[in-house]
Amino acid sequence: MKSTILSSLFLFLILSVSAQVKPVKGSIFNMQGTSAGAWDLIEHKERYIKSPDADKDLVNTTDTVDLPDFRKEFKSLNGTQFVKVDKINFDKLSFTELSKQFSKAGTPVTLVSNVKKGDAFLVKLRNDKGYSAIKITGIKEDGKSKIDDGNNNDYIEFEYATFVPKNAQELTKDGIELYKKGDYKNAAVLFQQAVNLDPNNYEAFYNLGLCKIELGDYSEAIDAFDKAIFLKSNYMEAYNKRGLAKSKVGSRDEAITDYSKAISIDSFYTDAYLNRANEQFLMSHYNESIMDYNKIISYQPENFQAFYGRGRANAEYGKHAQAIADYTKSIELYPKYTYAYFYRGFSYNSLDNYEAAIKDYDKAIKLDPNDHATYYNRALCKREDGNFEGALADYNKCIALEPSFDEAYYEKAHTIFLMGDKVGAEKEFTKAISKFPTSSEAYSNRAVFYMEIKKDKEAMDDLNKAISLDSKDGEAYRYRGILKKEIKDITGACEDLDKAVTLGDSEAITLQKATCKK
Repeated sequence: MKSTILSSLFLFLILSVSAQVKPVKGSIFNMQGTSAGAWDLIEHKERYIKSPDADKDLVNTTDTVDLPDFRKEFKSLNGTQFVKVDKINFDKLSFTELSKQFSKAGTPVTLVSNVKKGDAFLVKLRNDKGYSAIKITGIKEDGKSKIDDGNNNDYIEFEYATFVPKNAQELTKDGIELYKKGDYKNAAVLFQQAVNLDPNNYEAFYNLGLCKIELGDYSEAIDAFDKAIFLKSNYMEAYNKRGLAKSKVGSRDEAITDYSKAISIDSFYTDAYLNRANEQFLMSHYNESIMDYNKIISYQPENFQAFYGRGRANAEYGKHAQAIADYTKSIELYPKYTYAYFYRGFSYNSLDNYEAAIKDYDKAIKLDPNDHATYYNRALCKREDGNFEGALADYNKCIALEPSFDEAYYEKAHTIFLMGDKVGAEKEFTKAISKFPTSSEAYSNRAVFYMEIKKDKEAMDDLNKAISLDSKDGEAYRYRGILKKEIKDITGACEDLDKAVTLGDSEAITLQKATCKK
């Protein structure tokens, strides 16, 4: 009769995982006695010494050598994990709530010692089959061996509720709701549960992959999308998202292959076109990216991201007027698109239209006042427009927002020099070196300043230091070549310019030809 009642309760728990439940009572005895020393939290059954370990979620650890003492501890023999919590309210528990609480409660263990009445635990069941909540309600110990009229029937008594999902579909549905709320970690737990219950659930694998992308686990995301595609070969969304994950791990060619596969399944799939266009842009395949952006615009004339992306590609070609037109259209479609203002400002700057550039940077800062790069770019424009004080204010703001952004320190010092304060500029360059003592650029920037004020020895010392810090700094070799030419060391100058060209410094090529007749 007892077994029948427990089985009925188990069925109720499975079918009503979000309803109020009455806790089940259980106990684990001293394993050396005649009663059951283990408990199965899923089947709600006592388990004995000869029962399979796979069914033993709770096991008392008392051994023969411990008798007549009773160990007030338990462990699992099947991977079930426990986390101690302050209290449990059984009326407010559900599968989803338990999974969330367990992930936040602390480090899970498989052995719990020093158990006391009133202790409470959250439990992640073996093989991710579900969750339980346990409260210790009593501990019985007579402290006697059999020879002293003891019975070896000491036990730990508890009450608990187990939550196992109805099926994989319900888990997937709940996981999608958590994903929509931005709770990617707990959503991933539910999707993993779903695929454990139903290994053919391609939707759960796909959504698991989405969660892994959001969590930055790109390799695991790719694995999940692989499984989704294996189960559904024409799963264009999975190809598209797998492409994103592959892009994140640097497999750009494979990413483009995935986007192209998604497009082959649906030639109007604009998300895949957009991702492929962005990928082509990152690979410097600007013409190919423009072709994809054009395709998107032909399908979706209101797609602000396509106009923005095409503007970026046109700007890389130096077609800033066309880029500005694209950025402007993007802004018309989405007036709060910070990036469009930022890059339109960059294109205006490239056309020496500093007033227009500054207005765009003003707008970008209004939309995102904590973006250090916008202050940096606006400072450059203000300086070119003759507003040195405004430039210094922006460099200071940039540094305050991002103290590790070394370029702002160098440009701030250079601005002070342009204001005619050589002493102040030298102090700022030296301060930058103190801030970034292992940066070759810090020494190179001060060296260029020294070259400007004709302190050749100090400049040479700084360039030598820069090269010692980074032997592949082509710019440092170029400047040292220029300095050697100034001091009539043509042989040394050519050696340095040759090295700069070898290291890929394109600006050194013209100097090399003029200086070394190459």
